[in-house]
Amino acid sequence: MIKILSAYTQELDDPAKAAREILEPLDIKNSLLKNTVALFFCHAKFIEMGVMETVIKSLPFDVLGCTSQYFGVPVIAGTPASAVDGVVIMTVTILTSDDIAFTVGVSGRLNEKNVEECVQELYGRTESLPGEKPSLVFAFLPTLASAPGDFTAAVLDRLCGGIPIFGTLALDIQNYIRHPKTICKTIGQTSDECGAFSDRIALLLFRGQVKPRFFHSSFPEKSILSCDAVITEAVGNRIVSINNRPALAFINDLGYAPNGLQENIMVFPLVVEYPNNDTHVVVLLDTNPEGHLICSMKVQSGGILNIGAISADSVLESARTMAQELKKNEDGAGFFMFSCILRNVVLGGSSQAEFELVRKELGNYPGSWLFINSGGELCPGYTERGETVNRFHQYALVACQF
Repeated sequence: MIKILSAYTQELDDPAKAAREILEPLDIKNSLLKNTVALFFCHAKFIEMGVMETVIKSLPFDVLGCTSQYFGVPVIAGTPASAVDGVVIMTVTILTSDDIAFTVGVSGRLNEKNVEECVQELYGRTESLPGEKPSLVFAFLPTLASAPGDFTAAVLDRLCGGIPIFGTLALDIQNYIRHPKTICKTIGQTSDECGAFSDRIALLLFRGQVKPRFFHSSFPEKSILSCDAVITEAVGNRIVSINNRPALAFINDLGYAPNGLQENIMVFPLVVEYPNNDTHVVVLLDTNPEGHLICSMKVQSGGILNIGAISADSVLESARTMAQELKKNEDGAGFFMFSCILRNVVLGGSSQAEFELVRKELGNYPGSWLFINSGGELCPGYTERGETVNRFHQYALVACQF
């Protein structure tokens, strides 16, 4: 059994006050079971103002998480949370258990050449620590143009041997990516391995008989605007040319970004269709001086490229459906829900509507839960036989329920 405790603060100016606002409702002296870990999510401003460092140092157990741009306040069992503008907020969610153990680790610095080496070293080091074999992994990945999330997630899946993996890419986005960070602190780590990182993976292994339920709602099929385009040259996660024209020039000429694509880099997802109905939703991370499109995942030449199109109604309906499914398990401790930042864009730049809808649908759901925005979602799907298959998503709503 896992018990979930949550607290949040909006205090940016006084780190000591922020720590008190986190610690007092958690009451960790009286609330913890044998094994404990904290999941930490915050707007990047909490790192810049020194609040993150003060808070994680005040917690006497391992901590990991990442930055997020907008999210709803944690909803604590039996305590309805008031509506809060989640633009600048920090949350700490504690997992504590007598029969489930938690192991946390942080990787070395990733670059385009060493992803497999770093992931292998991290997982091998973390998995080899004393205790039962892991049954679940939470992963928080950096947002790096040189190390796309799908590749990193695939390496981790292979090393884990198919153990379910749930998590997100770090997020700090307005019209462009700014300073997304993963966050990690483990008791006994050196200062170089404790803090906020732009290029490291933070990993949590669950050891014991934890049996979560997973939910995901991906990009709606056929929700695309056709642009009669084929990727004619691609290298790794860079689209070099489309219809034999420079990629950036082609996209700009479509007219979807009247102020220039560089000023609206995250707004329009690309839907790339490969043979055998293999379709990927691809988020643009950046452009480079050569006019290439830097993507969130690997792309290949020959793919048919379209612009994604989804309505606010579609976003809210998928959230309603998922909330109704989550509510059916009233005996659970709670859940984590990650919503892609591009769903936020469709809703006019704020996730509050999606968060409020989920809260309304859940009604008197007795468990604790947390809703945050994501820069790329890791969540298993299920085969026809009910087995889990790890997947990397874009533009998705995902949830893990205990």
